[in-house]
Amino acid sequence: MSSSTSKQPPVSPAASQLPVLGGADPTYFLPKMEPSRILSTILRRGWIVVLLALVGAVALYVFSGRLPKIYRSTGSVYVSSQAPLVLDIRAVAPEETRDLEEMRSVELGMTSTSLLQRLIEKNRLADDPSFAPAGASDQTLLGVLAGRVKVELVRGTRLIEINVDDTDAERAKALVESLVAEYEAWTAERQQAITLRANEGLAREEKVLRERMESSAQKLQEFRLRNSVSGIDGLEGGPLQSVLATLSSQLTEATAARLRLESEFEAFTKFDSSNPEALAGLQITEIGTEVLAQIKAIQQKESEFARVKERYLFKHPAYIEVANEIALMKTTLDATVRAAGEAIEQRYAVAKENELKLASEVARARESAVAVEGVREKFRSMSREAEADRTLHDSVALRVRETSLAASVPASVLRWESSPLVPEFPRSPRKIIFAAVGAFAGFLGGMVILVGLELGNRKVRGSAAAAQAAGAPLLASLPQMSHSGDGMILLSEPSSAGAEAFRRLRAVLAPPPGSTTARTILFASAKSGEGKSFCALNYAASLAMQGHRTLLLDADLRRPGLSREHLVGAAPDSGLGGYLAGKIEPAEACFTTSLPNLYMMSSGPMRTDAAELLAGTRFPSLLEDAYRWFDRVVIDAPPVLSVSDCLAITRYADRTCLVVRDRGSDRRELKRGADLIRSSGGTLVGFVWNEASDHPTGIASPGPGVRVNRPGIASSPPVGVPSAKIKNSYEIAPIFA
Repeated sequence: MSSSTSKQPPVSPAASQLPVLGGADPTYFLPKMEPSRILSTILRRGWIVVLLALVGAVALYVFSGRLPKIYRSTGSVYVSSQAPLVLDIRAVAPEETRDLEEMRSVELGMTSTSLLQRLIEKNRLADDPSFAPAGASDQTLLGVLAGRVKVELVRGTRLIEINVDDTDAERAKALVESLVAEYEAWTAERQQAITLRANEGLAREEKVLRERMESSAQKLQEFRLRNSVSGIDGLEGGPLQSVLATLSSQLTEATAARLRLESEFEAFTKFDSSNPEALAGLQITEIGTEVLAQIKAIQQKESEFARVKERYLFKHPAYIEVANEIALMKTTLDATVRAAGEAIEQRYAVAKENELKLASEVARARESAVAVEGVREKFRSMSREAEADRTLHDSVALRVRETSLAASVPASVLRWESSPLVPEFPRSPRKIIFAAVGAFAGFLGGMVILVGLELGNRKVRGSAAAAQAAGAPLLASLPQMSHSGDGMILLSEPSSAGAEAFRRLRAVLAPPPGSTTARTILFASAKSGEGKSFCALNYAASLAMQGHRTLLLDADLRRPGLSREHLVGAAPDSGLGGYLAGKIEPAEACFTTSLPNLYMMSSGPMRTDAAELLAGTRFPSLLEDAYRWFDRVVIDAPPVLSVSDCLAITRYADRTCLVVRDRGSDRRELKRGADLIRSSGGTLVGFVWNEASDHPTGIASPGPGVRVNRPGIASSPPVGVPSAKIKNSYEIAPIFA
């Protein structure tokens, strides 16, 4: 594997990027529900939940047997719409329960503090140590009794159900009966107190009204004696009313006459001899008849004058005579109209004066009538007040007598519908319920513990959890399998599920057709013991069996891996470490194996300067030189988190594949390892899920090994299989953990 003039592509991880194996789903690597993990957790630790549920059920069952037994006595009462009426007296209305709000008032009244206090005193509960501790305060007693008494209105009915819980069955029944009896007594006392207060108030009011009634009657009598006016005793009308009516009628007639004369006077005042028709609307009187006759004569003469005008000229004697007659008739008409106007004016003045006199008389008569009517109205008002005082006094006096009778007849709105009985069986504690609650509480506690243990255990228990932690897809899943000898499952068990898993991994990591990149595959793990050496060996074997010339490179210079037994008796500067240190050539560290097309370069003796050697320039040169002779290079790298050696060479690998062992890695370690590979420039394409190998008993070998032939490849090998001088062959046993 010496240098050559043939051009080789540079080692660049960017040139061998794989397509996104997660598919087009952008949420592929987000946290998802893991049903398999949940089922596995329940199967592994479900006994904790079952045990705690059983312990809780037994504990509460035993505890319930030590609790005091509680008996419940039940009774129900019917709430009447109103109390039965012994006397038809409405002085003080009894309690009515016609609607839901009032029945609720009865319900709340039966649990009021005052009634419960009466119940405690009536049954001497303060002196009973079985009810409450000795020396308990009133507040404590009320709290205990209120917690044991339950009063509830039955929906849609007029029934109130009463329940009393007590440790004594007889006392529970007695408390139900006493509660109803004390409520009725309390209601009766309250009713009597209300009646007494009402009676006292009515008596005081009756006294005041009686004095007012007597005072009103006396004032009315004195007023009657002082004012002797007709109609004061209730008779309406009188002489003044008749005179006032007559004067009012005369005043109306005088006003009408004055208005008529006023219109005639205005008509004569505005008379125009050239328009005699202006008086056509005058009333038919003597003067009016005379004026109308003269107007008619003038009209006839003018008709005659019109015929004369047709026959004669204006200088003709006949024409002149008729014209003079018409002028004389008009002059006479004017004089008549003036005389009629003067006569009407005199009559209008007389009518107006008469109207004024009558108006004055009517005003004086009205004043007198108003004065008399005021006296009568005041008398009627005083009579009404006296009658109202008498009526109110009589009503209050009647109520005083009725309340006195009603106070002696207490009434109740409650009626027993179902009488309480002495309970035979305790209501609580119910052991079955306590056991169920204990089991449920134990179940919840067990689930909390189970979740806490699972959250506290950060071991990776499934491929889905590994994909989420690493942020990479699953490439292959290795089942549990046993191996011995050289550890090549493809050779020892070619039809097994493990062999098929490596074939699947080979197909997944295969480069696209015609591609000259993606030739270097690096197997790494977050820490040691994950099975990366086993995966690297079998993956390299699968490539060799497919016909690819494959170099298996053991790059772990700090711990013996695939090169464990190969290092026995090896020179100090042999293997990869010797080449990187510049002590040997690559051909001196490379050996053929028992599998055709598979070659191996051991790590050489362990070195403390491994990080510096791997970070140098000789390692990428080694890869470039290896591309001349091999189709594929498979690198077994050191653990990522243990040392920095892996980070120094991941950038030179075309693809990096993590190996994750079931319950072998911590989620945080796996995530940190994947992040470090990406940060160092490596191309993390996915991971292999290793469910661990079970080594059968009786096998001395601790893990798989590789048969190699020494001494190695010559410095200038031909294009075919590298020549080697086989001195001896033996098995190399790697650490598979």
